[in-house]
Amino acid sequence: MQSDQTTEAEVLEAAKGCPIHQINPMHPALLKQPWGMNRRLREEAPIFKDEASGIYFVSRYEDVVKMAMDHQTFSSVMLNPTRALAATSDDEIKDVLASGYPNVPTMLTQDPPLQRRYRKFVDNAFSPASLKALEPFIEATANDLIDAFIDRGECEFLSEFGVPLPLRVIVNQLGAPVEDLHLFRRWTEAAIRNLSGQLDRDGLLQAAKETVEFQHYFVERIEERRNAPQDDILSKVVNASIDGEQPLSHPEALSMLQQILVAGNETTSSSLTEGIWLLIQNPDQYELLKKDPSPQMISNLVEEVLRISSPSSNMFRRAVKEVEWHGVTIPKDAILFARFASANQDGEQFPNPEKFDLTRPNLKEQVAFGKGVHHCLGAALSRREMNIGFKILLDRVENFRLAEGASEPEFAANALLHGLTRLDVAFDRVQ
Repeated sequence: MQSDQTTEAEVLEAAKGCPIHQINPMHPALLKQPWGMNRRLREEAPIFKDEASGIYFVSRYEDVVKMAMDHQTFSSVMLNPTRALAATSDDEIKDVLASGYPNVPTMLTQDPPLQRRYRKFVDNAFSPASLKALEPFIEATANDLIDAFIDRGECEFLSEFGVPLPLRVIVNQLGAPVEDLHLFRRWTEAAIRNLSGQLDRDGLLQAAKETVEFQHYFVERIEERRNAPQDDILSKVVNASIDGEQPLSHPEALSMLQQILVAGNETTSSSLTEGIWLLIQNPDQYELLKKDPSPQMISNLVEEVLRISSPSSNMFRRAVKEVEWHGVTIPKDAILFARFASANQDGEQFPNPEKFDLTRPNLKEQVAFGKGVHHCLGAALSRREMNIGFKILLDRVENFRLAEGASEPEFAANALLHGLTRLDVAFDRVQ
């Protein structure tokens, strides 16, 4: 069951009869399809130690929220590198990384009070007024993307809408020309691969090269914006002056910009794409939406898609002290996974959790964007992009279905992020 050659179906079938401690939750097949494993963890081992990695999995909604709200006990600051690039001992990879800038803990990898300092630098960039001003650009971008494929009656949704909508928005706000869009996608994918836990040595080397490429590109943009600020996120971040403090250093700014880049497009791409797949799979909910395409129902769609899709499926935490939890002793400095995807499918919080239900009364209780001090900075932007994107899609095209000859969509194997690899759809133009 641990073999990499084992098929997804075989792993999932074997897991049904296995004692829970014998199952490898980091098996690629269970990263692609974690729902059955998550259910068993919630029922049998709400605090589960993965012996291979030493990571403790926290799976129930109540426990995940408790951990996310208690940064004094469960810190986001790692004592040892947990990302593949940072932890490498390969001399060639280390030489590549040394040609760039050091990775420093900032927003996602820091705790208050330092974390609050970094958040202050970007709060203005994501203020309600700043996001409101972005709406015409988001709307125009969504319409332009649909214009490019609507006459064909089909598209590969992920690459033709799911990815480019949030990516164009964040690239615009990071002060880069649209011609560089392909670079930003490549750098996003490099960051995701580094988080996947699935890279071999060649993959790590390539990710290192692309990380350094990103850094050098942005050092030039940072200098440009410091000399000539514009009305974009990049200018607001690099020129922010908080309580008389010095501006961010290059490593600090680069760390924050990489987080903004990935958080500002990848999770939204995944949720937009899975949202269409969920509507295809649930025609009753699709009909509800077509009968009532009101802003409230579109908002319900966004929240339920986020609950089901949970694109940021797991997040690292470190135990600051020894903790006794559900009969399990978690030692000081142990690494934990807050399993947000599992929390969002906890039947104690969301009855009939596997059902896609736009009328669910507690939709806003989903935790796809985290909770507490590390609640996702880009949550409001993502919600706005999804609300606008879904509305315009529903206004212009209908009857989404798998394209003729298309295979069943598959999810990527990633330890932290979750999303479809492609979605080939056909549709009709709204008359």
